[in-house]
Amino acid sequence: VTLQNGEYVRDIVDEALKNGEPIACNRDMRILELREDGSYLKMWVSAAMDIQMDKFWHPSSLFHEVVDNVGFPPPTSTLGGDEVLIGQCMYGCWEHTMDWQSETLNYFIAQKGIEVIFSHFHAPDLQDHMFIRHMKTGYKDMSPEMHEQFLQNVYTQVDRYVGHFLHLLDKDSTIFIISDHAQVCPTHGFRGMGETCTNITIMRDLGYTVLKKDESGQDLRQIDWSQTLAVANRELYIYLNLKGRTPHGIVDPADQYDLEEKLITDLYGYRDPITGRRIIALALRRKDAAILGLDIPYPQGGDIVYFMAEGYEHDHADSLSTSLGECDTSVSPIFIAAGRGIKEGFYTERVIRQVDVAPTAAVMLGVAMPAQAEGAPIYQILANGF
Repeated sequence: VTLQNGEYVRDIVDEALKNGEPIACNRDMRILELREDGSYLKMWVSAAMDIQMDKFWHPSSLFHEVVDNVGFPPPTSTLGGDEVLIGQCMYGCWEHTMDWQSETLNYFIAQKGIEVIFSHFHAPDLQDHMFIRHMKTGYKDMSPEMHEQFLQNVYTQVDRYVGHFLHLLDKDSTIFIISDHAQVCPTHGFRGMGETCTNITIMRDLGYTVLKKDESGQDLRQIDWSQTLAVANRELYIYLNLKGRTPHGIVDPADQYDLEEKLITDLYGYRDPITGRRIIALALRRKDAAILGLDIPYPQGGDIVYFMAEGYEHDHADSLSTSLGECDTSVSPIFIAAGRGIKEGFYTERVIRQVDVAPTAAVMLGVAMPAQAEGAPIYQILANGF
């Protein structure tokens, strides 16, 4: 391949090693800096996308049809912490994904008569994780204003993606624009609860999680299960170390109720050592979390469901959906609908949840709602009533 200085180049068929074996792959590349005398070169090479990987397509023939009519699936790379990589590479990589994905979906609509399409564009999620938490204070040599501009660029990109489908409105179609979550810029920052990994700090302070020690008495990154009563994991859940449930359990199931009561009380009583304020907005037993649709059985769900207080969110999924953050950010997702069967210029005060989308789509398509639907049709927005 021939690369020009400063030019973003897509769809470079390259070779990569997978488990020690060479595979054909698709990459994007860009020369970031090249001296005229060739004495210095700085370039970016994207992740590799296996151009023969059809395992995630059903039937697999769809993969080959898309390759023949649209092109190879593009690589995606999420790059943060560097203004050059963000501005010159990451946006370009997602622009490639945007063009390929929208062209693929429009191909199936136009050429195959597909009537219902669900499109998930992951660009705002992966890119915003790089920016939102730094919008108030900045990061390294990048100012808060730069992070705000980064974020604006992401939404402009998403707007262009939506624009690739607006022509369908002229063909009597309906479009829903929704998000699975949003993110906030936290006021106080991470405090040891609410991360996607195992959370240690606060659970250790409260005496529920114990770490092993090295010879000098310093904490190791290993849990001492022989003394650990409970662990916080995966943002919302706390798991008791129950006997009989895991090989290392030490908590008698007969003591579960009292231990849950004590743990919830301790969580409410915990105060941030910096602000002096509580950091937990809500904590519930799993059975009580049914009112929020979060009574998920073990092992996917924990014994206690908790939510960080406003200002202490990590950035999403660990707080109540009404939580607000710095720089006019919120964890509340969006819902926009337009086209056939939707009222024009209408705004509803109803709180619309993700679980309301499927039954609404079912009603508009004239099919039965899912048998186990937790949501309800958003009848307020329907032009023809319900």
